[in-house]
Amino acid sequence: MPPSRKNSSRPDPPPTGLLDWTDRAHWSDTAKPCRYCAHPTWLRDRSRKPAHKVCAEAAIAQQTQEYAEAWENERFGIQ
Repeated sequence: MPPSRKNSSRPDPPPTGLLDWTDRAHWSDTAKPCRYCAHPTWLRDRSRKPAHKVCAEAAIAQQTQEYAEAWENERFGIQ
């Protein structure tokens, strides 16, 4: 019998989100399509690519979930 997975509840992010984009470096004078949703945005990520803050945070959350699942699958030998 394979080991059972422990369902751990992860805390919700703070209401303001995970990223702090208050610095002017995250803003541009021209709107370009968001790299995640393609809607126009004046925001730029740390690589200066157009991205909405909420889209970037959603992508981080998705990647984190995928990494955690891959790690658990490797650890427990689940395929």
